[in-house]
Amino acid sequence: MKNKNEFIGYIQVLFFLLFLLVLPGCTISLSPENDSLGYLERSETQVDGNVRVSAIVLSPEESEKTFGYPLASKSIQPIWIEIENKLSTELYLMLVSLDLDYFSPSEVAWKFRSFNDEDQKERKDSIKSKSLDEMIEMFMQRHVPVVVPPRTTVSGYVYTNLDPDTKVFTVDLFGEKESRTFDFVQLVPGFQADYMHVDFDKLYKSNEVRELNLKGLRDYLESLPCCVLGGDKKTAGDPLNLVIVGEGADVLATLVRQGWNLTETISSDTMWRTVVSSLFGSKYSTSPVSPLYLFDRPQDIALQKARETVDERNHLRLWRAPVTFKGQKVFVGQISRDIGVKFSSKTFVSHKIDPVVDEARLYITLDMIDSQHIKALGYVKGVGYSDREKPQYNYTEDPYYTDGHRVVLIFSKDRIPVENIQYFPWEKVSKGK
Repeated sequence: MKNKNEFIGYIQVLFFLLFLLVLPGCTISLSPENDSLGYLERSETQVDGNVRVSAIVLSPEESEKTFGYPLASKSIQPIWIEIENKLSTELYLMLVSLDLDYFSPSEVAWKFRSFNDEDQKERKDSIKSKSLDEMIEMFMQRHVPVVVPPRTTVSGYVYTNLDPDTKVFTVDLFGEKESRTFDFVQLVPGFQADYMHVDFDKLYKSNEVRELNLKGLRDYLESLPCCVLGGDKKTAGDPLNLVIVGEGADVLATLVRQGWNLTETISSDTMWRTVVSSLFGSKYSTSPVSPLYLFDRPQDIALQKARETVDERNHLRLWRAPVTFKGQKVFVGQISRDIGVKFSSKTFVSHKIDPVVDEARLYITLDMIDSQHIKALGYVKGVGYSDREKPQYNYTEDPYYTDGHRVVLIFSKDRIPVENIQYFPWEKVSKGK
């Protein structure tokens, strides 16, 4: 490409061709075939100047009802999008901003090429079976247009990869001398996360929450207990080694974007799925975690990054503290890395944690720096120093050693370049032994 205008011209031609393939006729609004679908009522809308975007992620049940095919069984999750362009110039939808590995309409249809009449008979809401060409046409017609003409509203679906708990996606729109970005974080309907059972507005009375300056924040964090309490609410568990300062929604969005999954509520079903994952090596990225205690209550929210099974995972628990810093909420937490399972006299079966608990603390620090949403960080005193010769022990009698510090991460809603992060001149982390 010789210059920017030539590049934009090339993109315009490419998007125009795609637009013709997806939507013959470029001035109508494409809507779902059934306008009575209830999920449209909970769509989230954002506005930036003369551009409006509404979006909603579908549950597996909603996508099957909409399309007549169990898309979730093929790990496909549609997102419905509506874009209103009041500008005098056209905009282009950057599909890869929603999912780098999104599915094309033809690809979705191909996955159901063997979906025959016998499959339909087993379904309560059976529909007339379609040929492959008919399925391709249907999924193409329902795909959102990638070209949004001036003063036009378009809508449709993008076929993304399945997320079981929370969907984080970005709608990027661009044109000649124009760009708009809309970030969405949505809980997948039907998913039951731990934090959904916590009324954060009623955790503390307004007069119980103190605003702290920087020195007050450090003093408060160093005055906290060394550790969370185990299931008996008396015995010290894992060390409190993580502090996050920021608005809950911004913190959650950042963690989810970095690949952290919410944990499900403990039930007979989720416990059985956990056992199956451990025994047969199947992936279960939202498996529940056991309750640990701080401020006389179990964790307010828990997240994890699991490997192929639940036996190996990084997981963290967070509690909202009764303090704020510069008007931002303060969450105190614990992070550790599970490296296997073992029998325990306290819980019968328990996870074995990596004894080098500072490694998990380092992981979350680097992970959040990588997100570019950390504006300041530092370390304060915590559980106290221990080493291999004289380790400390958690509730399930796993030994661990640490330099004894807590990392404090100050979040920003805006992106912060790594070189602009502020470092508080507090405790120095050791190099380890």
